[in-house]
Amino acid sequence: MELYAMEYVLALAEYRNFTLAAEACHIGQPALSQQIARVEKELGIPLFQRSTHGVSLTEAGSAYVERAREILQRSNALEAEMNRYAGLEKGVLNLGIIASLQCIGYGEMISAFCRLYPDIFINITQNGTHPLLEALQDRRLDAVLVNKPVRRLAKSIRFEKLGEDRYALAVPAGHPFAEKESISVRELARENLIFHSSSQVAAELCLSACRRAGFEPNIICRSASPTTTLYMVQGGLGLAFLPSEEFESHAIGGIRQIRVKEPIVKEVGIAWRSDNASPLVDALVRFACKRTGQ
Repeated sequence: MELYAMEYVLALAEYRNFTLAAEACHIGQPALSQQIARVEKELGIPLFQRSTHGVSLTEAGSAYVERAREILQRSNALEAEMNRYAGLEKGVLNLGIIASLQCIGYGEMISAFCRLYPDIFINITQNGTHPLLEALQDRRLDAVLVNKPVRRLAKSIRFEKLGEDRYALAVPAGHPFAEKESISVRELARENLIFHSSSQVAAELCLSACRRAGFEPNIICRSASPTTTLYMVQGGLGLAFLPSEEFESHAIGGIRQIRVKEPIVKEVGIAWRSDNASPLVDALVRFACKRTGQ
């Protein structure tokens, strides 16, 4: 049984609510429900009683939580001791990140990693996916949190998926599309579109979606900043594809979020060099995968 599954059970036992527990674990509620159900199936007994008022521990669940806490405490102590032998108490980690990483809770993840290794120092560089991958190949960065590119990655780069998000359409209030619940990409053939910077994978994903729909998009403006893009939409310059996380984190009035019928999905993950010899990078990759349940 994986340790991260134990953490999910402990979170649900603490919050007594699937939605709150999923937020605390930085995963989606359906994913948390599936993991809890998998643990119960493996054990052959229910750990929680479900009701319209929330969840509560069964007798077996209470015993499981008590033992799981002990196991996780011992696991953390063992990891900390081994880290000292591996020389992870000190060091510098050069990390690249893109702007839109809320779907994996990157702020909390990096903060938790630093708490686990309090004597390391992290240099953070923010840019688009492609410049960050180039810096990774050139050894100017040790690891990067990026979107998976449309084109194949270089053989020297390894990538592990940590999460994903879907794109929606940002539409200004008063636009004919603002009354729609969903829209097909082909309906945008005559619209002015605000696109991401060409250094961002999002630009490739959205361009591919338009071409699959049979047209070349009328790109009237490009911006690497989601906030700037939303304000341009609000001002009536054009429409824009943005990941759903951006609508949640930027409460800007006068903008409707419209679902796109043909899924445009970005995969977010961590990339590092296959010839990496740094225990810090190995530790970060393991930590990120464990924290996101991948």
